[in-house]
Amino acid sequence: MNSLRRMLAVLELLRPDRPTLEVDDICRLLGYAPATAYRYVRELVDVGLLVRLPGGYGLGPRIIEFDLLIRETDPLLNRSRDLVAALAAQTGLNVLLSELYDDKVVTIHQEQGVEAQALNFGRGRPMPLFRSATSRVILAWLPARRLRRVHDAHAQAPELHALGADWKSFARAMLEVRRQGWCLSRGELDSDKTGLAAPIFDDRQRVLGSVTLVGRHERFAAFDDGRLVELITAAGREITQRMAAA
Repeated sequence: MNSLRRMLAVLELLRPDRPTLEVDDICRLLGYAPATAYRYVRELVDVGLLVRLPGGYGLGPRIIEFDLLIRETDPLLNRSRDLVAALAAQTGLNVLLSELYDDKVVTIHQEQGVEAQALNFGRGRPMPLFRSATSRVILAWLPARRLRRVHDAHAQAPELHALGADWKSFARAMLEVRRQGWCLSRGELDSDKTGLAAPIFDDRQRVLGSVTLVGRHERFAAFDDGRLVELITAAGREITQRMAAA
């Protein structure tokens, strides 16, 4: 792990049940030497990514600036915002726009449908890699070597075993998703909800992310399954075309 990754790992320790950290926590959780942990904290504070609070160090105001910046400048979001809004209005379902980075899938935008109930995995919260249509439809289009690396890195994950007991079984499951061009999941993230996702590609036809319809099982059942598949795959193709044309 290079020094930048080691420094950013400090930020990843912060979460709702641990909103602040002391240097001792960083040393204990990441195994860093005290001098290293103090140096990383000082540098993160200097650039506004951390701030000293009564309970320790928490996320700094620079994070808010970056959040606004990505909302205003992200190419995928800017080139699909109108289409995602139209899809939510047409179906009444939530629509998620998600991106892949490293081995994580994160929703960058959520267009609310008619249901007011919050999703367990909405904007900003990493999706489980193997337990959602949003993620699996992305994994299915990864190059074989990268997909194998993801598989091996998570070989002990119970969610992975549900897709196949070994690499060959998992690869076949991903190939099936790829062949059909979309992925469906029922009750995997929210017990009462269904998700239907299609991939999005960049200008070189590398998988970039996914677009997903999410809603209660009852609302999904009100539609013909083929119609929703048609809508979500058409949305994925249109966004891909817009990314390539930019």
